[in-house]
Amino acid sequence: MSLQENIEMHWTQSSNNYSNIIKDELKSYRPDKWRSLILSQAPDKLVLDILDAGTGPGFFAIILSQAGHRVTGIDSSVGMLEKAQKNSARSGVCPVFTRMDCHKLNFEDNSFDMIVSRNVTWTLHDPMNVYRQWQRILRPGGRLLIFDADWNLHYYDEELKKEVERREKECISIYGSTYSGDDKGKMKLDYDELPLCKIMRPDWDVKVLKELDFKDISFNPDITKDLWDDKEKLLYGASPMFMVAATKK
Repeated sequence: MSLQENIEMHWTQSSNNYSNIIKDELKSYRPDKWRSLILSQAPDKLVLDILDAGTGPGFFAIILSQAGHRVTGIDSSVGMLEKAQKNSARSGVCPVFTRMDCHKLNFEDNSFDMIVSRNVTWTLHDPMNVYRQWQRILRPGGRLLIFDADWNLHYYDEELKKEVERREKECISIYGSTYSGDDKGKMKLDYDELPLCKIMRPDWDVKVLKELDFKDISFNPDITKDLWDDKEKLLYGASPMFMVAATKK
């Protein structure tokens, strides 16, 4: 089985747990907060063509469709796309969902005004190739928004690992659980094969976007204040979510 096939199986096996998280997010304060943040970074256009790259159970695709934009959500996981379809129907919107690997995009050049992704880039086995493809399919003046965190850096940093483990224990003592589902029998990812798991970000992302000649590159190392609840801040606070934004020339 190839690395990409392993990745697809892993996310299909995890899709039910992640879909439950998304359902809770959609019923919370988060849609308004996320929409406000994303659209504050968007090109000045009434209706945007947006690509949600690695849509998972469809959170970004749903909330941006609710704002009146034309959204395409792609994912390589069959299970995630099935959940995205059901979640969007339940939410009363109809983004276009397509099975597609970010490493092999089938879109024409200059197809989108904006590309968004959340918790996706760490899973890429050839991130430089993906960033080039995102640049290709963005329209001139189009915006790229990357939301991610150093989720797995603690496997390569002993002090960070201790802090993550401390937070997990405290989270369980206060809340009774983390957000993990049943991992029995699930395909495990080999983080050694995923280059962005081993390096400090978003430094790498900013460097690459400069090399690719993006402009207006900016980053916020911690966007969690208004987007995460107290449990998330405790559990994941050692590696907060960041945002990288850039514009195609």
